[in-house]
Amino acid sequence: MNPAAAPALPQTHLSQLSARWVSAYRVVWCLLAFAALGLLAATLIHPAAHPAILALRMFKAAVLVSVSAILLRRRGSDPVAALLSLAFLAWTITSSFDFLTTDLLPMLLDHVRFVLFAMALLLFPDGSWRPRWTRRVAIASGGVFLIGLAEGIGALQSRLFLPLAIACVAAAVTSLFARFRTAESEAVRQQLKWVALGLVAGIGLILCARAGAALNAASPMLRPMPVLWEAMFQLGIVIVALGFLVSLLRFRLFDAETAISRSAAFAALGIAVVAVFAGTEATIENLGQAYLGMGIGNISAAMAAAVAAVFLNPLHERISAWAERRFQRDLVQLKRELPELLEDLADSSSTRELGAAALPCICRAIHATRAALLVHGEVAVAEGVDLKAVRGQRTDPDRGDPGLDLFPVRLPMRLQSARATQWLLLGPRPDGTLYGREDLDAVRQILPALRRALVMTAANEARLKDDHRARNRIARQLAHFEDRILKLEADLRSTG
Repeated sequence: MNPAAAPALPQTHLSQLSARWVSAYRVVWCLLAFAALGLLAATLIHPAAHPAILALRMFKAAVLVSVSAILLRRRGSDPVAALLSLAFLAWTITSSFDFLTTDLLPMLLDHVRFVLFAMALLLFPDGSWRPRWTRRVAIASGGVFLIGLAEGIGALQSRLFLPLAIACVAAAVTSLFARFRTAESEAVRQQLKWVALGLVAGIGLILCARAGAALNAASPMLRPMPVLWEAMFQLGIVIVALGFLVSLLRFRLFDAETAISRSAAFAALGIAVVAVFAGTEATIENLGQAYLGMGIGNISAAMAAAVAAVFLNPLHERISAWAERRFQRDLVQLKRELPELLEDLADSSSTRELGAAALPCICRAIHATRAALLVHGEVAVAEGVDLKAVRGQRTDPDRGDPGLDLFPVRLPMRLQSARATQWLLLGPRPDGTLYGREDLDAVRQILPALRRALVMTAANEARLKDDHRARNRIARQLAHFEDRILKLEADLRSTG
């Protein structure tokens, strides 16, 4: 039997929470929220941490509680949102303690947060068990939670919880990538991209913070930086929460590629600048000791900062170009390939054929639901909408005419100091939002090539019309001559 022809197995989805479960969810949410707010109030009344650390924890708590409240209000019956909301409240409490705390209550609550978060990852975004092995990961996560509970109360003398929990979370994240590869909906793919951005950036910061804290504890001779590690830890939690919030609320879903590209560019630029600074400072310090016989102290740091400043701009350009090629491939292909396609089609195509080839490329690159070409006040070709529905509507964007409500974005194609007679009309994205600066910049870069191609196709169409009229005129003349010849032949036969 052909595997491709085999019927797809039905997917099991968690249904929306019933009224009874919603009530229980709200009760648990209120208890955790009161506990979090009470802990923060007690911390403010009797501060036991550095003021900067306390401020960071307050900021994190405000963000997580706000995210949980928004999920409760906007997605109150969604089981995935409920799991995440409770996990974020538990995280608000446990992350307000020091990294290496051994207190029983925050430790047990952190185990609860783990199992809630792992289940939410396994079910994200629509509550389905996809792939099928996610059920086994969910059962394993429950077993790891019981192991952690036994370790916390002293019933089990082992240290298995942390490595097993990391393995379960890694498997849950792997399921997100598997879901992304098999997703049929572009909106679901964009949701998973936002979550991936939040998880990669947030977990990266959290791991760096924990590694830095452990390094300080293991190496007392190193200068401790608790505020820096705390800032990275709390910011990582905030980024994870915001990634899930944007995804579940479907807010600016189709800006995911831009956000990922910018984040990757900033991260790579920061690492590159730090590497240049550190390497330059170490080199200058070593050269000073080798040739001058002494360290040159602050001079090496100043010179290293100057070298890093010199390299900043070229590094930024190269890294930004790399990030765009890696994470915004559709826009890069649009800017590179569409002008070549237009140049190839311009000599031999009509305006309709040109638009039928160009508009799908534009819509695919910027996730537009529809697009059209407006030539001399009339829609010549449209994509994603019935041409007959808009063909009869005439518009003049230069004079402020409201025109076509289906296309809120209108980009003129004209020379300087010339009135536009050709316009590219763009509809909204599938989520109803408009485009970011990078999307519009990419489209504007191809507008000159599109304008030249439209001018050439218009000239081709005019030439073809002239040729057609000339052929028709010649055909009429030939028909007239044929009629006269036939008439003469008839007259000769009649007089012969």
